Amino acid sequence: MRHLRRLGLLSTLLPCFAFGQAGASLSGGVQIELRSYRADSAIGAPAVPERLGLNAYVPLSYRLGPFTASLRYEAYLEPLQGYDRRYAGSGIALRSLDYQDERFQLTVGGFYEQFGSGMVLRTYEERLLGIDNGLEGVRLRYNGPGIRLTGFVARQRRFFEWTGLIRGADVELTPSAWGIGALLGIETPLSWQLGASAVSKYQPDTDPLYRLPENVLTYALRGSWQWGSWRLTAEWAYKYNDPSALNGYSYNPGTGLYVTLAGELAPVSFLLQAKRIDNMAFYSDRTASGTVSVLNYLAPLSRQQTYRLATLYAYATQPGGEIGIAAEAIIALPEQSLVGGEGGGTLTLSYSRIHGLDTVHTGELRYRSPFPGIGRQLYLEELVAEHTVSWTPRLRSTVNLTRQVYNRDVSEGVRGYGLIWTWIAIADIAYTFAPRQTVRAELQHLWTRQDRGRWLFTLLEYSLAPHWAVTLWDEYNYGNPDRSARFHYPGAAMTLLLQRFKLTLGYGRQRAGIVCVGGVCRYMPAANGLSLSVTATL
Repeated sequence: MRHLRRLGLLSTLLPCFAFGQAGASLSGGVQIELRSYRADSAIGAPAVPERLGLNAYVPLSYRLGPFTASLRYEAYLEPLQGYDRRYAGSGIALRSLDYQDERFQLTVGGFYEQFGSGMVLRTYEERLLGIDNGLEGVRLRYNGPGIRLTGFVARQRRFFEWTGLIRGADVELTPSAWGIGALLGIETPLSWQLGASAVSKYQPDTDPLYRLPENVLTYALRGSWQWGSWRLTAEWAYKYNDPSALNGYSYNPGTGLYVTLAGELAPVSFLLQAKRIDNMAFYSDRTASGTVSVLNYLAPLSRQQTYRLATLYAYATQPGGEIGIAAEAIIALPEQSLVGGEGGGTLTLSYSRIHGLDTVHTGELRYRSPFPGIGRQLYLEELVAEHTVSWTPRLRSTVNLTRQVYNRDVSEGVRGYGLIWTWIAIADIAYTFAPRQTVRAELQHLWTRQDRGRWLFTLLEYSLAPHWAVTLWDEYNYGNPDRSARFHYPGAAMTLLLQRFKLTLGYGRQRAGIVCVGGVCRYMPAANGLSLSVTATL
């Protein structure tokens, strides 16, 4: 209640002060996620003693000239099922004061930061996964012609506490901004950037068995070269030995290599990726696992699917070790054609394949992994073809066909499942039959002979733009080898959108499974009940 009173006073005073100052502005909002829980033994939904979960977020930011003051109030009363129970409670999760001019930026308090692709540092908030690994401390940035410098000293958020000691520095150079080519009389379409990062963490050694390093350093070198529409980026990272619960207290160093090539040969756009990760889990707390106290981010190679059944077997990046490649081609389809319809469309083809590393143990706490070290164990193979087109101003469609080989044991940390081979077919059709009125239908089907067998998903949505939408859906595991487990997961939702206010009210069953965003995953338990989502912005 003390935090609520403070928040109410602040939200009352800030608008008054803002409107009294020239050039001042206030931004922010409120997000409330509420769900009721009813025991459903058929799908494994547990009885929740409090019967209700609520997550609430209230970010506020006040800007006056070069100064910005921010805070975010959070309440978990109790946390929604699937979120870490240690979030229970309420408080100010982030507070900061920021000064920024043309050259310098100084932040005191909470902030988020990313160096390069994130292999040595990425702190961010992802509410869908219950992740907030932000930092609190002092950060200084300098932006000059062709150079960008960043340095900080901070602690990391762990629920409603700040722990550890993290130090970081980053430099990024853009030589083309210095005008060297013009001085030498050389004109070239090539532009390039170079960067370097270093991050270290400190944690006292209190382990009675192992002699653990208290300061762990990781660093990375990166480069980016662009010629016309083609862009090549590469980043290499190294982490000194960092024994932890997650890697079995291995004293091996960690390494990472991530390379991308993107470009266009009209009408086709390409993206090629390659990645090798070895022992690159980086946590501020060596006893942590999952998404708690993580300091870095390892970009995924697999396609980030959004359709329901395509996310049933969502691959999680393996920081302990993986090597893979990915390729994607997006073909622009011409308007007024048989395959592009009246409005044109796209055909997307993507392929990814990820293996474990070929390692040889050389001692109890050490192993050898020669480069490139492609292991025999397949983690994921995925081939996707997706066709999206606007046939007429009223009719548009998306058709997706996915072939997937998924190692459930590796990705989900379970045993006895092995490789799961699936085909997934998806049809998404939307038709606007009257001004502002649209009906959209989804039909999805997943075939597999392993695990829980075949699935069918259907969805029907009616929207009256821009304010209303009503959605009905059903997910049916009709091909489960266990006939007693062939359950329906029906649901319904209504959405109201009024300018800066959005409300969604829903009811239904939710199957247990893994939820992933950007290769980072968490487990969601089965649930049955009412859900309410309210979002309002200033």
